Amino acid sequence: MLNKYMDIVRPIRITSPISGQPVEPKIQERQYGDKIYVEAYWNDPASGAFIRKGMVKVLDAKTREDITSQCR
Repeated sequence: MLNKYMDIVRPIRITSPISGQPVEPKIQERQYGDKIYVEAYWNDPASGAFIRKGMVKVLDAKTREDITSQCR
């Protein structure tokens, strides 16, 4: 799931390039096998249009320990 093309991002508020309004990311966790992938999605609040997404971190599914650096 995590590869050299996926950005590691900080889930911070950004300004929408579409409407100029502030955008809070929506955080989603997805489990694949023995890993939990924590992703952030930014959508424009005025139009609902997708802006960007990125990987926040990767967790071990059993211990919930951050293993992002081991997945690169």
